Amino acid sequence: MQEEKFVIEQPPIKPGEIFDPEKEIRGILKVPKEERHQKLAEFKEKLAFQQVGLARVQDILIDEIRSKPEGKMEEFYDLAAEMGGEFGMNDRQRRNMGEALSKYERQHKAVLKIRKEFSKDKELFSQLFGSQPKGEIEILTGPVSLYFKCHDFEDYMAVCFHEKRKGSGKKRDFTEEEKAEAWDSGAINIYSTAYPNIGWAITAENTAKIKLPGALDKDSHQKFAHEEQHIIKSFFDTEEMLDPDSPGIQFSVRKNFLAAETEEEKEKILGDFFRMFRHNAEDLAKDEILAYYKDGRFDRVEGLLLASWEEGGMYDFLEEPKKANYLWLKSSDEVRELTKRVKERVLVDEYREIITSGINAVQKMEQTGYEKEEIIALLTHEPLAKWGKAVKRITG
Repeated sequence: MQEEKFVIEQPPIKPGEIFDPEKEIRGILKVPKEERHQKLAEFKEKLAFQQVGLARVQDILIDEIRSKPEGKMEEFYDLAAEMGGEFGMNDRQRRNMGEALSKYERQHKAVLKIRKEFSKDKELFSQLFGSQPKGEIEILTGPVSLYFKCHDFEDYMAVCFHEKRKGSGKKRDFTEEEKAEAWDSGAINIYSTAYPNIGWAITAENTAKIKLPGALDKDSHQKFAHEEQHIIKSFFDTEEMLDPDSPGIQFSVRKNFLAAETEEEKEKILGDFFRMFRHNAEDLAKDEILAYYKDGRFDRVEGLLLASWEEGGMYDFLEEPKKANYLWLKSSDEVRELTKRVKERVLVDEYREIITSGINAVQKMEQTGYEKEEIIALLTHEPLAKWGKAVKRITG
């Protein structure tokens, strides 16, 4: 255990003290104005200390879980609570830690159960994806994941587009677009609809793409680390995905848009609507940035995200809303022009700035001296759009 990392002279949070940022900030607002500046400075120091400390706790906890996948959740929780006590861990943070461990335990048991039920690799493949594999299949079973190494490209495509093909009601040939998209991806993480209790445990690698002798193990390890990061991150992530396409939201937005009297009001309603889509895209992009950073390919991620976003592909998380018409389908030329302008600003200009700012935030933390696992743990809990402010706050 790396407890020596926690040694600090005169820590701003004393041992046994509980620090709840939300309660603290409400208290600061009640003190006389002349005292607020000092109180705010103390608050920022405590907040940064707690965030860095709990990030380290999460780092150590994940290492413990990986080294002892059959360990008792109570022991992991007690370890987290003990270490977190040095950083003022509050009740909400304790609950979040407990929920993350419960998610891990459920998925771990589900993975073990399905592997016991279908011990042969090809048998498990056919159960999950509805067809016998054409080539060799190897499955690496992790504590919370099933990693399919597909040595035949058609088997990899069968994983990538399983749901899409099943929804067509019949087996069909893969399109040229699907082939190109699958070939570019290399590896993918998907949700299991056949066995929903294992959730996002399934990852697959296109090992047919690797041609050089001796490159397989290294490349597989890198991709496995990348996809595993997605799974582990999901246990500690409290962000919820929005559904702007739901009938309720569509009805509300359309109603408010038609009732708006000024162009400024209409522009704000459209902007808020498109930001719901961008919120989801930011969460997916954040996930990819952290995963690529985790597996040592950070230098590629900005180009992949922005190129895919401009050209379409696996990482174009805004492809549908960029193409869709929504409320302005039968509107006037003025409304269509307004919508086009707002959509361009929110889904293109602002999104690009957020991606670039997020990449810069990671680099800033590295330059300040934070370790990779600390950076990942810290930024996992922050929305991508707030990474710049978070890093500025944390680095003082």
